[in-house]
Amino acid sequence: MSLKHCLILGGAGFIGSRTALRLLESGYSVRILDSLDPQIHGTSLARSETLKCIWDHVEIQAGDVRDPAAVERALKGVDAVLHFAAGTGTGQSMYQIRQYSDVNVTGAAVLAEQLIRIKGQIGRVVISSSRAVYGEGAYLCLEHGRVYPHNRKVADLETGRFNPVCPQCAGPLLEQSSEESDPVQPTSIYGITKYSQEQVILNLCGALGIPAVALRYQNVFGPGQSLKNPYTGILSIFSQLLLQNRPINVFEDGLATRDFVYIDDVAEFNVRAVREPLTSCEILNVGTGFRQTLLDVVTALSESYGKEPEFSVSGQFRIGDIRHAAASQTQLRRVLGEHRFVEFKQGIAKFTQWVMAEGTDGALGTGYTRSLSEMANSGLLKGGKK
Repeated sequence: MSLKHCLILGGAGFIGSRTALRLLESGYSVRILDSLDPQIHGTSLARSETLKCIWDHVEIQAGDVRDPAAVERALKGVDAVLHFAAGTGTGQSMYQIRQYSDVNVTGAAVLAEQLIRIKGQIGRVVISSSRAVYGEGAYLCLEHGRVYPHNRKVADLETGRFNPVCPQCAGPLLEQSSEESDPVQPTSIYGITKYSQEQVILNLCGALGIPAVALRYQNVFGPGQSLKNPYTGILSIFSQLLLQNRPINVFEDGLATRDFVYIDDVAEFNVRAVREPLTSCEILNVGTGFRQTLLDVVTALSESYGKEPEFSVSGQFRIGDIRHAAASQTQLRRVLGEHRFVEFKQGIAKFTQWVMAEGTDGALGTGYTRSLSEMANSGLLKGGKK
């Protein structure tokens, strides 16, 4: 089937909008269905970072992915679907459980039912998943080899023992990159719902014979990410606090790591997931394979902005957070080809240049403080120096 017309569910968001532009450049037509959530876009859509770049280029339908009528309407005349609609805040998911379950899982179920209704029309489905499905992920024990520790214990975290230990001998571990064949054992409601979301789509597409790809993103960053959402996007949050001369609270001991992957690299693989000839369903990690600590992030941002940071390593921790994350690229390269990823510092330079042009928003810092209070009141933010 020759694919020409793409629908992006949740396409007005950070990843969706950049993917829409890349699809247009590649010769596809693009339609977007999006709820235009104020948490992401703010109260003025005219000032939305992501909407501004796509408003005049794609067809945008306002609607909720949980609404069968809205999804049915959006599917008319398209032959490829990219499902990016989701609640994305790990911390927020731990106390807005029903909301995250509803948006992430019900939204996928509605799409699945619509795919049954129009079987034969859709030739490709791409679903955005997350590294959160792996939970603490893979580690190497010198005695027991590759192991997969479960949730870190609150008692350990409260005494500053932040690194997972071997589930067999309780010995020290060396962090490893996650592989698609690793066990799925999410530690957050967000991770649970993202796994359910990807599996609903892959299971149904497999049954209908629709080639589908679930892309498990690492931490995506770059120009266009929300500067208004206080519940997700550590680079945006740290940037606003830094530029407003407000203190930055660095959780745990500052040495937790993440694999930061630049938005243009993610958009490229989203397009390849539509374009490349596939005959089955695939699950692929999308990340650089390299880790940056939280302290690395603070240093990189402060150097790029030319500002001395005010920060404290507080020892606080969020229930549901993981310690380390990075992606193995072996399967990604096998299925979607080789690619040279943007290096972290190069991406930071592009991101901070964009932030400076957009300006600061005091509401984000205030909202972030509010989000921490919400977590603390829910019993999900703990620890700290006595």
